[in-house]
Formats: sequence, C-alpha cells, structure tokens
Amino acid sequence: MIVEIFDRFAERYDSWYDRNREWFLKEVELIRRVAGKFELGLEVGVGTGRFARELGIRYGVDLADAMLKLAKSRGIEVIKADAKNLPFKDKSFDLVLFAFTLCFLDDPFKALKEARRVGKSIVVCGVPADSKLGEEYSQRKDSPFYANAKLYSSDEIVKMLESAGFKIERVEFADLKYGKDVVCIRAR
Repeated sequence: MIVEIFDRFAERYDSWYDRNREWFLKEVELIRRVAGKFELGLEVGVGTGRFARELGIRYGVDLADAMLKLAKSRGIEVIKADAKNLPFKDKSFDLVLFAFTLCFLDDPFKALKEARRVGKSIVVCGVPADSKLGEEYSQRKDSPFYANAKLYSSDEIVKMLESAGFKIERVEFADLKYGKDVVCIRAR
C-alpha cells in the first residue's frame, strides 16, 4: 500500500524539499557529519534521490517506480529492490543510508539485517517518535505519507540496530522546528 502512495504522490513528496529547503539543508548537513567520509554508498529507500545526490551516494534502491524515475533524473544509479532483499554482494558498500525510510518499511529489522550484510557501516536518520515534531507528524492524518508511517524513538532505532548486529558509533540530532527534531545514528 505505501508503495502505491509514493508512486501516486511522487511529485508532491519531491516538492516538499523545495518548499522546505532550509530544513532539507540542515538534514543533509547532519547526515554528512554523522556519515563521515565514504567511497561507495547506497541509499535504501532512495525516493526521489535528493539526499543521495547531495551526499554523493551513487546507488539507490526503492520499490516505487515514480520515485526511482525522479532519482534517476538526478544521476543516481537506481535499482528497483526491496530493502529486505538487496541485490548486492556482501560488504559491497562503505555506507548504507536510510534517510527517513525506516518508518515506511513493513519490516525494518529485516531491512537493517540486510543492510548489515551489504554494507560496512550504516546511517539511519528519522524524525523520532518521542520528539515534538514526531508527535506532530503522527497526528497528520491529512498526509498520505505520515498517515501510513510508524515513527520510532531514537532508543528504539538504537535497539533495532543493536539487535541486527550493529555497534553504535555516533548519535546526533538536528533542530528544525522545536529541538531534536531529527536523529541520525551511525553504526558498524
């Protein structure tokens, strides 16, 4: 169901980044800081490719065709694939990024385990469920995206990563509207 929503509303989703450019740039800076240097990156749930392009991530996977088309137009090498079954060899990537993706996955734990298989490190970013912005987003039933999202607290994301076999290296937040609105976690 969520794939159809992203296919149907791809342009609407993408235009949010134009309308909220200041937030987007703060998110990019947070991811850049937390991710550090890497050679070859993969974004799982690449969406329209905005983060991948800004961060120099070459590959992106998604299930929504309309999103993949936009990401491809931004120069990302896109592959239609499920986060739970990535078509890559073990340890193919220096970095696997989940930028605001975990909340839309039907089985985030399996996706994280698969990311551990294909990547040497991972960065997971999202709006924490226990933040004021997370509470606001959770009540947005008018949004086709967040009405279908399951937000997680920072602690829940850390626990998921640790259960998937990762060791947490760094946790940082960015302020967009209220304070600690976005979290990014790097793990190996």
